[in-house]
Amino acid sequence: MSHIFLSKKLASAKRSPSERKGIHTWHPYYAGYSEAFVTSAIEYLAINKSHILLDPWHGSGTTALVASRYKLRTIGCEINPVMNIFSTAKSGFLIGQGKLIEKLSQEIEDRVLDSLSEDRDDDCLLDFMSESLSRGIRTLYLALNSYSYPQTPLDTRLFKHLEKIPSFFNPFEAFFKSALFITARKLAGYKGGSNPTWVKTLENKAEYCIEDIVAEWLRVVDCMIDDLHSAVIPTLDNIIHLPISMDSRKLCIHSNSIDGIITSPPYLTRIDYAMSTRPELLIINNSSFLRSIREKTIGAPVIFDKTIKVNPIWGVNCLTVLKQVETHSSKAAQSYYLPNMLQYFRDVELSLRECIRVLKPKSQALIVVQSSYFKEHEINLGQIYTEICRNLNTQCEIVNREIVRGHMAHVNTKSSLYKNAKVYYEDVVCITK
Repeated sequence: MSHIFLSKKLASAKRSPSERKGIHTWHPYYAGYSEAFVTSAIEYLAINKSHILLDPWHGSGTTALVASRYKLRTIGCEINPVMNIFSTAKSGFLIGQGKLIEKLSQEIEDRVLDSLSEDRDDDCLLDFMSESLSRGIRTLYLALNSYSYPQTPLDTRLFKHLEKIPSFFNPFEAFFKSALFITARKLAGYKGGSNPTWVKTLENKAEYCIEDIVAEWLRVVDCMIDDLHSAVIPTLDNIIHLPISMDSRKLCIHSNSIDGIITSPPYLTRIDYAMSTRPELLIINNSSFLRSIREKTIGAPVIFDKTIKVNPIWGVNCLTVLKQVETHSSKAAQSYYLPNMLQYFRDVELSLRECIRVLKPKSQALIVVQSSYFKEHEINLGQIYTEICRNLNTQCEIVNREIVRGHMAHVNTKSSLYKNAKVYYEDVVCITK
């Protein structure tokens, strides 16, 4: 086992109650680490304004949000376009644009009130909301999609590290679409459950006229502007964070070009992150699109490749766990859990290879992971990540560990049947190229 030392330089990754208010309430996202951790990680890696910071699983954009306070340039990669939209909307560039946002929202309001989408018999949104609300939300989304937004200045130094210029969201567009997503959830009456991927709706779905929907959207826009001001983000003259739709297993970033990585990949807990944004993904597109995002999301409980074989490069800890699963007597151990884990570790290996490839020599990556269990068997994910990286001929060690109290596994009340008093750890794995 690798040496583990508790570093005083790294703050806890656990989010505080204050990080569940304001700007953090915009989106439904279970995963994430604390702003304090990112602050300490930036200092730990000695990232400065001449550097480029990467988050290959940027999710809701906490890394970029904190980095913007230092005015650091960041690239964020994310499979889920909903989270890319929310992350783009948290830009310090928008803070000084209040009057322009008000002007644009009024123009969009006029457009929407002049048109209304037709009813769709096969509308997948009807699982979550009434016909009138779905029709109004789709009308507003179409207006936001077709509107010509003002061009925004983007720090072009971000592009020189990319193998090709990607498509990315205009911050005004992202801001208004984020407000639309929030509006849809509010009016549909979604409720949170013990499982963050479940979207609960009201049995009696409320009807709304288009005027009421637009009025609520405008109210949300105003509230979001206030949230941006309260988030202690500096007012920026240009865009220094580039959130792009990119797969961590195949980063379109030049080798040896990134100065540091701060990130947290999906854990081996089979959480369906895409499903937590199911309504938003269905607003953007359709059920097939939702399915494709789920299949692309690492760690999702969707098995689409049963041809994967065990790779010795995953290390002794990983291979031991896989053998325990393969020989377990429980139902679905071999038919479901084993191929799900094989898929996960194959994807993790590919992603870690990419992280190592894009890092500059002597640069570092800090990766937050949590342990879990398969029945009575512990899955020491931090140690597994460490062994994979070492087998890829890269220096790697766990530099911080803390016990996790509110682990997602506690949602399953039957998890204690196989082993009582399970202890879960959150590790910070440090890769040094």
